Amino acid sequence: MTSFLKKIEKFLKDLIAPGDKILVCVSGGVDSIVLLHVLHRFSKGQNFSLVVAHVNHMARGKNSDADADFVEGVAEKLKLPFFLKKIDVGIKRLQLKTSFQDAARIIRYQFFEETLKEVGCNKIALGHSADDQVETILMNIVRGTGLKGLTGIPQVRGNIIRPFLEIYRKDLETYLKENDISFRNDASNSDEKYLRNRVRHELIPHLETYNPGIKKNLREMSGIVREDDLLLSQMAQDIFKQKEGSDKKIVWEIEDFQSYPLALRQRLVRQIFCRITGDMQAITAHHVQEVIHLFNSPKTGKVINIPRGMTVTCNYGVVSFAMKVDVFGEDEQWMTPIAVPGTTELLVGQIRMQTQIFSHAKDLSSLDPERQAFLDLEKTGLAIQARFFRAGDRFCPLGMLGSKKLKSFFIDRKVPREARSRIPILTNANDDIIWVYGQRISHSYRVTDKTKKILFVEGDKAINY
Repeated sequence: MTSFLKKIEKFLKDLIAPGDKILVCVSGGVDSIVLLHVLHRFSKGQNFSLVVAHVNHMARGKNSDADADFVEGVAEKLKLPFFLKKIDVGIKRLQLKTSFQDAARIIRYQFFEETLKEVGCNKIALGHSADDQVETILMNIVRGTGLKGLTGIPQVRGNIIRPFLEIYRKDLETYLKENDISFRNDASNSDEKYLRNRVRHELIPHLETYNPGIKKNLREMSGIVREDDLLLSQMAQDIFKQKEGSDKKIVWEIEDFQSYPLALRQRLVRQIFCRITGDMQAITAHHVQEVIHLFNSPKTGKVINIPRGMTVTCNYGVVSFAMKVDVFGEDEQWMTPIAVPGTTELLVGQIRMQTQIFSHAKDLSSLDPERQAFLDLEKTGLAIQARFFRAGDRFCPLGMLGSKKLKSFFIDRKVPREARSRIPILTNANDDIIWVYGQRISHSYRVTDKTKKILFVEGDKAINY
C-alpha cells in the first residue's frame, strides 16, 4: 500500500465506522472522483457501504449533461446506487436572490440531505482538499472575517465528513495518473469572475513568493484558531440557548445584550443571523460591526438591511432581528370590506373581526381597547373597510381636537416600526380613519349623548409586538 493510501486509511478509521452507509457527493472532478474510488477501495475491508449523488447545475449546456453521464457511468462500473438532481441554478439563483455559486451550494446541500434520508445513509462524504481549506481561509480574510472564518472548513460537521481535508490536490492528481483513472475538467474552475479561482490562480502564487510554505502555515494557523473559536462558540451558544425567539424573529433588550463582552456580542450577532437565515455564509465582519454599532448607539426607528433579506431594527430599548416581510405583497392598496353586522376574516392581519349594531346606550367602562371599539354608526356609515398603514395617513385620536400624523401617533405610543404595518386600520367610505385597531378610535366618530345607533367592533386577538 502506498504512503498516500496509508494516510487515507488512517483518516477513514477516524471518520467512518463499520456499518456506516455513506452518500458520496461526486461532481466528476479530480477531488470527488478520487474520493469515490478510494472509499470504494476501502469499503469492503472496513465494512461500510456507498451511494453516489450528483447535481447537474445545467450551467454549461451539453458539458453539464456529460458530467452527469460520466458520474453515472463510474457509479455503474463500481456497482453503486446513483442519484441525480437536475436543476437550472441560473434560474434558481434569481429566486434565492443570491450569487450563482451560493445558490448552487444551497441546492447541493439540500439535495444531499434529502437523498441521505431517502436511501437511509448516515453520513455525507465531500471531496474538499487541503487546497480548498487554504483558499477558503483566504477568501474569508478578503471578505472580512472573525475567528470563525479563520478556522476554515471543518473536517466533520454534523453528518458531513471530509476525508481529504489534509490532502493536497497535487497528491490527488498523482493518484489519478498512477491508477489511470478518468475525470471531468470543469472549465468554470478557471473562470476568474469567481473569487475562489482568483485566490487559487493569482493570490496564492503571489503569497508563495513571500513564503513558499504559506499553505502549510495557514492550515496550522486555522488549527490553533479553531480551539479558541470552539471555546468562545460554546460560551455564545450557552447564552443564546437562554434567549427566547423564533426562527423568523428575535428581539434582544439593548441593556442585556450590552452586558456581554464584545467578543461574545459579535458571536451572538452571527448566531442570530444563522438562526433566521439558515447559515452564516453571507454575513461579514462589516455587517456584524454595523449591528454592534446600532446597539452601542441606539436610535429608535433605525433600520439596517443585511444579506439574505434580513433587517435589524432599533426600537424602544430593544433591537429586533427579522426577515423582511412584504405585508401587502404586490398590492399595496390591499383592502377588505367589513361586514356590518357580521364577521370578517382579515387574512393578512390574521384577525377575525365581528361587528354588531345597538340602538340603545352601552356601558363603555367594560371596553377592552386592545380588541374592542364603540363607534357612532350614523357617522361611520355601513361602508367600512380594513387596510394597513400608508405614508401620509392622518387621523384625530380620541381626546384630541386636531388631526395628527399616524406615524407620529405610532412613535408617541412607542409602537415598533416593524409592527406598524401589521395593525389593521378601519376606515369609512371616504377613507377617513375611524379606528386604529388596538390603539385609539377617532375622536370624530366617538359615541356621544346624541348617538342613536352604536357600531360595536371586536377583534378576536390583540396585536403582539
